[in-house]
Formats: sequence, structure tokens, C-alpha cells
Amino acid sequence: HRHGAGRGARDLLCVATGHRGVGGALVLDGRLHTGSSGLALEVGHLAVNPEGRPCHCGSRGCLDVEADPLALLIEAGREPGPEVSLLRQAEDLIRDHYADPTVRRATEALIDRLGLGLAGLVNILNPDRIILGGLHRTLLDADPERLRAVVADRSLWGQSGSVPILPCTLSHNSLVGAAELAWQPVLDDPLGALR
Repeated sequence: HRHGAGRGARDLLCVATGHRGVGGALVLDGRLHTGSSGLALEVGHLAVNPEGRPCHCGSRGCLDVEADPLALLIEAGREPGPEVSLLRQAEDLIRDHYADPTVRRATEALIDRLGLGLAGLVNILNPDRIILGGLHRTLLDADPERLRAVVADRSLWGQSGSVPILPCTLSHNSLVGAAELAWQPVLDDPLGALR
């Protein structure tokens, strides 16, 4: 929100997947939205495939199990190995084997599911931009027009083309965000924090 691709956004939606699952964050009017109990934006449990894989939350077809690295490997018919993280395996698969029709179809399936979820969030939240991290950044890089088309086709605000979808540009974004949250009271009221 302050340093990377989200710099200058007042209403920012960030969605990312790392090793497993999908997470999100929302900045509203320049402030992190945490919800009533600090658990806002569990975007991983947004259903994008009603007939999809069972999710650990008890539902089916959540983004957590339909648009994360394991989902890509399963969709592409690849057995995950223990040698490197699932995220690395999924990103390497897209980068090194995207020309393979099976990998391309698997990637497109994840892009479509992610786009469906993002479209729903755009309809509800009306952000001024969306930032994607982790495997989602790699999906955006693989076929940016497909992802943008799915979001535009399924969302009122996306149809106007006014919701940019951008890759996260910070390599250690969670660490930067955590540090800034810890310092937020000082940033908000420097003199009060010194008292």
C-alpha cells in the first residue's frame, strides 16, 4: 500500500497465495481493514467452484483449494515433490512448461477460478486497484489478458476497465507490512508515542 504497486491507492485489494491456501488484505480509505475481530478478508474461503475440491473449512471449491500451488500441480497431473516448496514447484511448472497443453489448461483453469473470485470481491468492495502476490502474480504474468477479461466479464466495476490488476512488486511484502503495522502508532502520533 505504501511502497509497491499499491502506492497511492486509497482502496486497495491484495490477494496472494504462498505455499498453500489463499490470503487477502484490504485497505479502505488508506487504512488496513481488519473487521470486527481482526479476521477480515478470508478470501481463501470464497467459493469459486461449487463442485470443486473439499476445503478444510468444511465447504467445497474455495479459492484456498482451487487456486493455490497444490491445485495447479493436481490440475496439471503433476505429483508434488518434497525437494522444494509447492509454490516453487508451481511457479517453475508455469515458467518452464507453459507451452505444454496440459500445463496451459491447468494454468487457465486456475486463472479462471481466481478471476471469478476477484470479480466477486470487486463487485462488493469496488477497489481502485488489485495487487496479486505469490502464485497469483505468476498466473497474471502467464496470461494477463485472460485474467483481466474474466474479472471484467463478471464484475460491474471491472466492465468499465477501471480496476487495474497489478503484480506485487515487493519481494518481502509480508515483512514490510508487519514492520509498518508495528510502527503505525508512531507514524500516526509521533509525540504521543514518545510520551
